[in-house]
Amino acid sequence: MALTLLIADDHKIVRDGLRVLFERAPGHQVVGEAADGHTAVQLTLQHRPNIVVMDMAMPNLNGIEATRHLRAAGFSGGIVMLSMHSERRVLTQALSAGVNGYVLKDYAFEQLFTAVQAVSKGESYLSPQLAALKEDGAIPLVTDLLTSREREVLQMLAEGHGAKEIGFRLGVSSKTIDTHRLNLMAKLKAHSVAELIRIAIKEGLSAP
Repeated sequence: MALTLLIADDHKIVRDGLRVLFERAPGHQVVGEAADGHTAVQLTLQHRPNIVVMDMAMPNLNGIEATRHLRAAGFSGGIVMLSMHSERRVLTQALSAGVNGYVLKDYAFEQLFTAVQAVSKGESYLSPQLAALKEDGAIPLVTDLLTSREREVLQMLAEGHGAKEIGFRLGVSSKTIDTHRLNLMAKLKAHSVAELIRIAIKEGLSAP
């Protein structure tokens, strides 16, 4: 039986490269591709692949939030995160969200196939460059203070979307988004949207 995979990355050239990487290997089948986090969640729940290869920095819903959505929906397959972030706090956030593997993008084509094989066997995988960062005990994260919806709004603010557009995308009023923004500023002790953006980037919710 083929090992089925779904590839989620907002860059088509990356998705094409990963598809070639896996489909050249016997017994592997790519069953779907997604360019953003929302689509990744929808297609994963539709196709139920064995493994999701999930980019961290995607528009609308980043890879960590997409992972949280999938785990909350009961998806039990493997999730391998691709990320540019090598900070301990971001790695901890990804692992706590439910990823099984974490591969640095700089080493993706060298390590990803090995990571997928490990995760498909029920094992975990970290890029060797990150092994020293994984320690026992949780690391406090600023975004642990936030609800899932607040993290989603924070990401969209960091991506430069205004309250009206965010409200339209989430199906709520712009006033509701303004309330979320004020709550975010209070919880994160930020005095401006610019400070919120800096926090979002630091926490790995948005690409720099």
